[in-house]
Amino acid sequence: MITSLDELQPKTLAALNAQLDALTAPVAAEDRADVREALAAHFADHLDASASPADVSAVAATLGEAEAEEPGRFGVPLDLTPPTGEKMARAWWNPRDERLLVPRVFGLGWTLNFGAVAVKLGLIEPDAEDEPFESTPAPAFRTAALVPAALSAAVVAHYVVRGPGLPDRLPNQMDAAGRGVDPIPKAAAAALDIAIAAVPTAWAGGLVASGKGGPRTAGAIAAATTAASISAWLTVWRTAATDGKARPWAGPLVLAAAWLPAGAVLFGLARAGRTAEQARDLGGKK
Repeated sequence: MITSLDELQPKTLAALNAQLDALTAPVAAEDRADVREALAAHFADHLDASASPADVSAVAATLGEAEAEEPGRFGVPLDLTPPTGEKMARAWWNPRDERLLVPRVFGLGWTLNFGAVAVKLGLIEPDAEDEPFESTPAPAFRTAALVPAALSAAVVAHYVVRGPGLPDRLPNQMDAAGRGVDPIPKAAAAALDIAIAAVPTAWAGGLVASGKGGPRTAGAIAAATTAASISAWLTVWRTAATDGKARPWAGPLVLAAAWLPAGAVLFGLARAGRTAEQARDLGGKK
């Protein structure tokens, strides 16, 4: 264990900095410094002054899902393993875990456990399902996939119908007061909003069309719903924000758009799975 990375030999330090650059490259810019500091602390805890570049690679190889349960220097969970549909489902819907906030599927921080929310609201019981989404029938997945598909279609329709009458440049970012700033060309804004909605929706739709179910598909549909909901809201906001007026409620509504539809979709899939399990259990009784 070392107290500072400067204690490492020059070649080892260079190898470590290269690892940190590679590990933090996929992280959002606003989180990158915190993630890098947490990772640096992790390496410092597992290396000594005589460590070699090979030792750095060995420590880097241990970073994975287990790291999500370990606090970083500031007690913030970190997970740099690739996000998958199954990981999303396990994190976002775990009614047996009492925690409302659980480690994020990717990156630094926490995310909302919709399963725990549903339990606290009395909508389900912690042990309502044997394994969440494993018994959810195919028709339920097909119905749930219609939610992000409809939202994506609404985004496309917005730009097709209203696009010709919109200003040539639309706001790209939102300030603290909900005003539009950093305008970009209308075509770029439209392409961005459509891609945010359509790409994850196509991923989820492909899983459903191939007949796949379970947590992987449930997580993919929830992620697609979140992305399409945010895109639909941002599309409306861009159009309205061209007037330069403050809209302090815009930020909270983005959060609502990110969470509420996805939570509703996961709840519906879980309920469908529970109903299927009850029908199977009752049907097996003599």
